[in-house]
Amino acid sequence: MRISIILAVALAAACGSVNERQECAVSTDCPVGEFCTREGGERFCWPDAVAPAVGTVTATCPGNPCRRDDLLTVRATVTDAEEVLGATVTLGLGGPAVEMARGTGGAWTGSVPLREQPFETFERVVPVTVTARDGARNEATGTVAGGVVVTRLRWVHDAGAPMSAPAVAADGTAILGLSRTTEQVLAVGTDGVARWALTIPGSRFVTAAPAVGEQAIWVGSEDGSVYGVRLDGTALLGVSVNTGGAVRGSLAVRSDSTKEWAFGASAAGFVGAVSSAGEGVAQGPVDAYTVGPVLGLDGRIHAATATATATATLRSLRLTTTPAISLSETWSSPPSVGVNVSAPVAVDGSGGILTGSQDAKLHRTDATGVTAVAATLLGSVVGSPVVLSNGDVVVGDQGGTLHRIAPGGTRVWDPAPKVAASGVLGPVVLTGPVPFLVPTTTGTVYAVRDDGTTAWSRALAPGEALREGNLHTPPGQTAPVMSTAYFSASNGRLFAVVVDGALDGTAPWPKAFHDPRNTNRAGAQP
Repeated sequence: MRISIILAVALAAACGSVNERQECAVSTDCPVGEFCTREGGERFCWPDAVAPAVGTVTATCPGNPCRRDDLLTVRATVTDAEEVLGATVTLGLGGPAVEMARGTGGAWTGSVPLREQPFETFERVVPVTVTARDGARNEATGTVAGGVVVTRLRWVHDAGAPMSAPAVAADGTAILGLSRTTEQVLAVGTDGVARWALTIPGSRFVTAAPAVGEQAIWVGSEDGSVYGVRLDGTALLGVSVNTGGAVRGSLAVRSDSTKEWAFGASAAGFVGAVSSAGEGVAQGPVDAYTVGPVLGLDGRIHAATATATATATLRSLRLTTTPAISLSETWSSPPSVGVNVSAPVAVDGSGGILTGSQDAKLHRTDATGVTAVAATLLGSVVGSPVVLSNGDVVVGDQGGTLHRIAPGGTRVWDPAPKVAASGVLGPVVLTGPVPFLVPTTTGTVYAVRDDGTTAWSRALAPGEALREGNLHTPPGQTAPVMSTAYFSASNGRLFAVVVDGALDGTAPWPKAFHDPRNTNRAGAQP
């Protein structure tokens, strides 16, 4: 005890009885600058102007560097001659302070959920400060030397061969096609480790984005066939359909109570359908397809041709299973939809089919086949349009501009923001504070705010083409929700990026190929 009884008696003689001091039960009963001390059986407030001492401060995360959704553990030694009242941790991000817990021997520990801190960047060094208070509310601080690095990059998987866009199974496993002649289908787990790889017959590349159904994984090969793969990746199902040419772009999947159908379109101008029961049929030929089909709200199959020197058309097909299996066109005169549709197709909330062409046009075609130009962009459409919950369409162009267009044709962003140097693909629409996650053909991903401004960006694969993005949101999270975005690249690498929010399930078409499984099926949510 700093105050001896002799000094207490002397002070009492000069200033009155010790009992005239303010009584207290704990230090917070006392005025700032005093703490609650005990002398004999009495407790009273007493002045203290000496701040506590904060020793070395350390911070660790499960990941190194810390990931955006990690739990940051901060440790410090705090001492005081009289009493340490408490200690808190603050990060240089503008978020709330976090109380630390008292251990033994002056040890204090605090756990900071990084997901609860604002983080409108991809990666940065974050200052970490421990503030200690003694009973008199004197404060002292200590910091982590050099701060801690916090990043959104969860991991990178290098497959050694160019990748298709990924499909994502319910457990977060990413399924990809590879441009190599063996083990062309690859599954990568949520930890970035390969789960399995399967060789497709024919020794041909798989460049089309796979689709994960309820009964099979569906894969389109450049050998011309659409194959069914067991959901665990152990073997082919033994069902396939040949489309006469390389299957590119993506697939579409429709399930019913007894079987599942997959649809693919080929460079030979055929649309093929194959069921999990082994049935198969192909329709064509027409002009070449380089993007996959989509399933409209009425269940029809829609696919747009790619014709560089003439007018492309949108084909509408219906699958009939009785009395015989067939694919037949539903429009006697397929509508023209610009020149060379090579961007993934989308479906809006009213069932309209959205196609972007290389002559910088975005067309909308209704259920009867009537087509109109929804917007003229500043460059070729290279990425899928996405449709927001309010009906707005967001689409990028080859010139690097991202456009947002209201249902009546009004430009929501005017002028449209140029977010990249070139090659803006279709965004992933999030429910988080930054709603648009935009990959590009130059290897950079951009996070774009609701007003069209860029919150952050990162060159994942400089100079390499990214594919359309995908998203996995682990179930059972409490707010704020975090997800992992997957971006594959032409250099053979798969990037996992932590993002704020989940896929916007209220949007009719929130990403290329519609949902994480890549079903390309309007109205179906994951």
